[in-house]
Amino acid sequence: MELSEKDTIRERVDLVEFISRYTALKRSGRTFKGLCPFHNERTPSFHVDPDKSFWRCYGQCGIGGDIFAFVMKAENLTFPEAAERLAQLAGITLTRTGVDSTEAARQRDEKERLYSANAEASRFFRAFLGKAKLAQDYIKERGLAHETLENFQIGYAPDEWSALSRHLQSRGVPMDAAEQAGLNFPSRRVQGEFTDKFRGRLIFPIIDVQERIVAFGGRIIPNPELPPDTNVGPKYLNSPETPVFSKSRILYGLNRARNVIRDADRVLVVEGYMDVIAAHQAGIENVVATLGTSLTDEHIRILGRYTKNILLSFDSDEAGIRAALRAAELFTAHGPEFALKILAMPEGDDPDSMLRRGNIAGFRKAMDSARSVPEFRLDGLKRQFDLTDESGRMGYLRESIPLLAEVRSSLELDLLVGRLAPYHPAFGSGTRAEASILAEVQRWRTQRPGTPQAPSDDVLVPTVPRPRYERGSGGGNGGGNWQRNNQSSGGGGGGGWQQRPRYGQPPPPPRPEAPAGPSTTALEKAERAVLRGLLDDDWRMVTLRELERAAKALACSPGGLFNHPQGRQLVEALYPLLAGRMSLQRALDQLIDQELAFFATRYLVPTNADAPLSEEALHDCVNELALRHPPPHIRAIQAKRTEGIGLTNDEILALQAWTLAKKRGGESTL
Repeated sequence: MELSEKDTIRERVDLVEFISRYTALKRSGRTFKGLCPFHNERTPSFHVDPDKSFWRCYGQCGIGGDIFAFVMKAENLTFPEAAERLAQLAGITLTRTGVDSTEAARQRDEKERLYSANAEASRFFRAFLGKAKLAQDYIKERGLAHETLENFQIGYAPDEWSALSRHLQSRGVPMDAAEQAGLNFPSRRVQGEFTDKFRGRLIFPIIDVQERIVAFGGRIIPNPELPPDTNVGPKYLNSPETPVFSKSRILYGLNRARNVIRDADRVLVVEGYMDVIAAHQAGIENVVATLGTSLTDEHIRILGRYTKNILLSFDSDEAGIRAALRAAELFTAHGPEFALKILAMPEGDDPDSMLRRGNIAGFRKAMDSARSVPEFRLDGLKRQFDLTDESGRMGYLRESIPLLAEVRSSLELDLLVGRLAPYHPAFGSGTRAEASILAEVQRWRTQRPGTPQAPSDDVLVPTVPRPRYERGSGGGNGGGNWQRNNQSSGGGGGGGWQQRPRYGQPPPPPRPEAPAGPSTTALEKAERAVLRGLLDDDWRMVTLRELERAAKALACSPGGLFNHPQGRQLVEALYPLLAGRMSLQRALDQLIDQELAFFATRYLVPTNADAPLSEEALHDCVNELALRHPPPHIRAIQAKRTEGIGLTNDEILALQAWTLAKKRGGESTL
């Protein structure tokens, strides 16, 4: 995308008119005001400045930007997706990086032909739905309301060889475009004729978040007049992958669910079209489905734009359990920010069947009581043992220990241990069952990495009575000094722990808990203030001067002063442009990484927690950044020490002085 194309979009798409689609705006002097579309409020704090082509929320959000940033935020789109959508409104063709304008135009025309073919096919399918008694009977059987059919644009493909192809030809749709879209293919019987791909099927248009039909899914409707064993093809049939459709990059129903997902801060991922449709019809609209494929990294990235709270609903059979666990591994690989739970559906049930029976309350309860991944795995493990037999219960306990050992949260571990305890032979005798299970979990955790061992038989041995735990002053999960009776340095009969935590837990080494919310350190505050200064017209020159001073003294780049990765990248990219007196808007436009430009909008509007900027404040904040960055002579000393070269007394003192200054947060020696 070229700068001239950005300027053309800003000129052709009226910012006030566009934002008015999302919130009512009223003129206030030379600007416009309204309620912020991104958070609930009663007093308008959202301002739009048409002269500067800029918007800002001065309330809870504290964000702002241009029309591209607004579309990215309002529609949860990436920059390329937002640019493409705005380009359509502006009536221009975007130039792709590394692609000449002729090729870009060809690619755009190709996609437009596919969108057009799909749209015409959808109109045909929808028109035919009311003409087919077989389809009407099926719709009635599935309890689909007229409003639902309209919302999801459901149609029917007649059980004829070329009905759709003839219709498309009559509407001027090229057959090569229809074939590329996966709507038909050349007939093997008649030269020059085409055979429809979808025949005798209920049709579900697959629609992207920009409300374009990119593909279709079709469910076969069995004809009761045909023998049951008649070969009618697969139960579900999807369009092939095309330039506008990739199964791994689209979720069914997301176009209707995305705003509800964002508001509820939760999404339920199901397996099929009918699961989504039944849920939406029941008023549960934060539901989407994969398209006959497992969850992919791209699916997770898309979901992460809207929420980090994920519910999974898969079939309760073995295949469904395996699919859920594969998905759990994928979410885990994306980091701890995702909170994943799995619905425990009754055996033989799925969302569609449960909701068709009218059990909406039961389904909502299942969503609210969804299991964590460890709970789900324990439930699956439980089904492998006869829990009416003592050996079965012991087998279940032994096999559960490695699963519990993977749980990092003490609270979640306590919950799981409490659920396992009833299967322990010592259950009912105080907290001995829990203590024994936790001891085995700790033993499993502390075994040498890379040397798997089966759980020991300790889990079978009921522990002797132990005094209740009293909170001490030590560390760990409750504090106090820990000693087992067979290793005790002090007397006392009866055995057990001298002190113990909840459930008599043995002394574990400190383990990482679930990550706490981000803290605002002095360094983080300083970085934010400097970025605000760099992006503020009134304080930009002061900030540039302070950054230059520190970078020169430390022999590093201005971006090298920053700890935050995106902050560092932003300064590295903007510093030479802004130092050359380029305007902020033009500098942001020059950024190759437009996600970085969107990141910059977080610092354009001060929040209530931000202190006012001043020369002294910016000077101090840059010094704060410099404290974490060793000056050249310190870096030289550190390099010598790393290489095993002996240090002089002066070098040792200099290194100690700098380390002490850094710990104290004192004045930088710039």
